[in-house]
Amino acid sequence: ICRACGYDSIPHLICQNADYLVDRVSLHLRRLAHEPHAIQVLEAMLRHSDASILPVGEDVIQDVLAALDRGHGDHTPLFLGVMHTLLTMLASWFASEPRTEGSLEQKGVLSLREAGPQERRCAAAPSAEEMATFFQEYVQQKRIAEGDLPDDEDEEEGEPLPTLESESNDQSPEAETGLPAHAQIAKEVMERCVHLLSDKSLRVRLKVLDVLELCVTVLHPHQDHLLPLAHRAWPALVTRLTNDDPLAVLRAFKVLCTLGARSGDFLRRRFSKDVLPKLVGSLATQAPVSARAGPIYSHTLAFKLQLAVLQGLGALCEALDLDESDLHQVADACLPYLSAKQPVKLQAASRSVFLHLMQMDADAVWLFLSAVWCPQAYEPPHPSLRPVRLSGMGKKRDEFTDNVLRLLDELQ
Repeated sequence: ICRACGYDSIPHLICQNADYLVDRVSLHLRRLAHEPHAIQVLEAMLRHSDASILPVGEDVIQDVLAALDRGHGDHTPLFLGVMHTLLTMLASWFASEPRTEGSLEQKGVLSLREAGPQERRCAAAPSAEEMATFFQEYVQQKRIAEGDLPDDEDEEEGEPLPTLESESNDQSPEAETGLPAHAQIAKEVMERCVHLLSDKSLRVRLKVLDVLELCVTVLHPHQDHLLPLAHRAWPALVTRLTNDDPLAVLRAFKVLCTLGARSGDFLRRRFSKDVLPKLVGSLATQAPVSARAGPIYSHTLAFKLQLAVLQGLGALCEALDLDESDLHQVADACLPYLSAKQPVKLQAASRSVFLHLMQMDADAVWLFLSAVWCPQAYEPPHPSLRPVRLSGMGKKRDEFTDNVLRLLDELQ
């Protein structure tokens, strides 16, 4: 049809005739019970067009959002399907690649793996000045932790707080100029998702979680708008993560990983308090089950949930920059999955968690793994120094030995 009518492409054909299509779709949306195919036509328009259709299609998109607000019950999954298609296309039309924590941590793990032993040793060897600075900061932080605060703390407390006027002057230009059209659409869709996250229908909740993940992807360059919406969605998202059908938990964890990679430390305290204890508890509970299971276990939903959590947990910890106590919880929960009795995919996913933890605190990971199994004895360089005693020294090979050795080799 494009060639016969002289159009350059399918998007060109749709955009040139979009006003007619939009008019008919908008008309049929009012009689959706008798004209359900109108939604399918709108989805096809969005899927096969380009960003130039947005100005023409904005009105019909508002019609769909208004219909979603009215709560059409049986038609809610249809409207969410349109929103999913719309957000998928917006994410592809306005794709960007910022330096998020997610991308940086992946590059960090790859560089650790690709670098040779000599390069890793050179990169890990600090100078004398760096070591002196490290120990000075360590002593200072230890004194503060013990309550020995410096005298200048009182002076800092006496400093005047910034006024509301100065805060208003620091508002971002984005808040004054407004959002781009595609980001405004994503914001309005995400507002609807916040309300629908607690819908009684599992089918609706699954679709909402998929749409919510795409909303975060589209809105992440606009943090001033994304973070308040993430704050509103957090209670319902935690419920989906901790008290829902396993399918919903799986989708909700994907949303959490996407949100964590794009919001950074905004979620750190919330994640540590509301989600991490449940995640590590679930991993610890399921570890004996997967260790005893046969080959058929890899086809179960429980296995897929374990695998997804292990594959995403390391990157999420690094993106949120969790503190030492939280990292120790993660390491304890992932250690049983280094056992040779676990399915191979779970072993590999557990190793990936420890590789991410190495990027955050390599010394703590080395000490943790050496307590499980230590391949060599460390002799002091001088007789006056005490010998190093690690709990993993002298142990016989066991089910953890191979995976622990592979991880220790990464640190050499």
